Amino acid sequence: MTNPLFHTPRRRLLTLATSAAVVAFGWYAVQPVHPRCAISTAVGSGSLTSVGTSAEERDAVARQAYEDALADGACGPSHARFRDWIG
Repeated sequence: MTNPLFHTPRRRLLTLATSAAVVAFGWYAVQPVHPRCAISTAVGSGSLTSVGTSAEERDAVARQAYEDALADGACGPSHARFRDWIG
């Protein structure tokens, strides 16, 4: 008698779920991340935003602070997230 776990519909579902998990993990692993020094540079340069600032404006300020720090040589370029995992 065959194992009911490996009937065709269940096998397809397991294969699909495993494939989706692998793709999601791969997508997460290759997303770019910025070095932590960009955050400290942004805070240290006095570019803090007020409480009523929208998320887009905060992102623009943070992006500009990172680009300034990158141009000054205070921070390294962004890299894929998995590079932090492998050292």
